[in-house]
Amino acid sequence: MENVKVWWDGLVLREKQLVGTCGVFLFIGILYWGIWTPISNAELDAERGLQAQQGTLNFVKQTANKIAGLQENGNKPSFKGSLSAAVNQSAGAFGLEITRMQPQGKKIQVWMDDVPFESLLGYLNELVQEKGLSLESIDLAESDTPGLVRVRRIQLSQ
Repeated sequence: MENVKVWWDGLVLREKQLVGTCGVFLFIGILYWGIWTPISNAELDAERGLQAQQGTLNFVKQTANKIAGLQENGNKPSFKGSLSAAVNQSAGAFGLEITRMQPQGKKIQVWMDDVPFESLLGYLNELVQEKGLSLESIDLAESDTPGLVRVRRIQLSQ
């Protein structure tokens, strides 16, 4: 600290004014780029994330309402054929890979690793709307990659 005081005392008035002015600009720069900008960017990122999540939620609600409306109307075709074959064929059509499948009479349980959420919705829609299966339960987990979900278990029945 003593070295700084000696250095300061050795400066001419003009140099002291220049160092003081630079110090003020440095302080303002640290406040702006070190505090204000990161907080502002984090707020914008959070808003974008919220809007994306709300869009996904609205899409899921609309799809759920469509499925519920069709179930109430009784426009559901009856399923005939092999449950395992139907589940496998539909998964292949949507580019999904089933990691495990467990048939249980007129029911089947399916597990998948990370799959695109949009493809999974299309897959389930085809199984329920076109094939006439009933979606009894679904258990999903968030994946590390955005847009992907881990299917812990899907239970379908005839």
